[in-house]
Amino acid sequence: MRSRGVRMEERIQLSLEFALDDDGYLDRLCPNDECGAHFKVHYDDLEAKVSSAAFHCPICGFATDATEWNTPEQCDYMKAAAIREVQRQLGVAFQEGAKAFNRSQRSDGFITMSMSYKPTSFPLVLTPDASGIMRQQSTCEECGMRYASVGAAFFCPACGHNSAVSTFDDSVATVRNTLRALPHLRAAMVSALGEDATEDAARHIRENALVKLASSFQRFAEALLDRVPNRGGFRPRQNVFQNLKESSGLWRRAIGSGYEDMLSESDLSALERYFQQRHLLAHKDGIVDQQYVDRSGDTSYVAGQRLVVRADAVEDLAALVQRLVGELRSRVRDL
Repeated sequence: MRSRGVRMEERIQLSLEFALDDDGYLDRLCPNDECGAHFKVHYDDLEAKVSSAAFHCPICGFATDATEWNTPEQCDYMKAAAIREVQRQLGVAFQEGAKAFNRSQRSDGFITMSMSYKPTSFPLVLTPDASGIMRQQSTCEECGMRYASVGAAFFCPACGHNSAVSTFDDSVATVRNTLRALPHLRAAMVSALGEDATEDAARHIRENALVKLASSFQRFAEALLDRVPNRGGFRPRQNVFQNLKESSGLWRRAIGSGYEDMLSESDLSALERYFQQRHLLAHKDGIVDQQYVDRSGDTSYVAGQRLVVRADAVEDLAALVQRLVGELRSRVRDL
């Protein structure tokens, strides 16, 4: 366990020790009531890279003063330490006041008075322990800030940089791990929810996984496009990367290559089908319409049916978007 000093300046100056974990990270807590995420930042980078005016939550992107991110335990510790210091300084003042009063008294007077002050013992204020090490550690591509989180993080605490490019692989891994764990969780879910609710929950997880992969690709593509040298010459519409044909043409203008140069015809056809399924799940509650059949070429459904999302289909989509992302990364890097 290591500790580092922190100085607070109000009417008094107080040095406190905040505990760091064994990797040198300090616990932080997002003050956004809608988030409340617990994460960590490397203490050396906190001092060197973070502006006091703006600190960002790596999960939700909320930003506010760097002084607002303490955990409840850290806040309690600071309050207790401040109260103890005020009591100590008041005690010193009372003691000096008593001494001054006694010095002012005449020793030859008819009445003599003296004042005494007996200092009390103050309770020991213990530094709260740091929480365990978070294995999901990240380094900002822009400013080098080191931070850690439970699950994927998307924003740099220091500069607020959107890390969608570097976190795409984490998102795919999360989806795959969730699907692989689903059979092992089934028994516990049946015990807690019952057979019917368990099947509904498992279907919901598979459908959300498909939507998550398409959304992660969209966020990745938006962030990667910003790195293209001639980015200023393009003004793509919002959500353009949900449309494969349109976004392929955008990439062709930006980097000289479209999706047709990166995936086989059969793979691109499968990707189109999955993206059309994402649209149905996000906007039609999974109910097939004729537009889906026409755009996806999926004749296994007719209008009015509901999609059935299988785990192997989600795994196939994960492989396809990961392959496409690898091609895009390589081509943008070579510009």
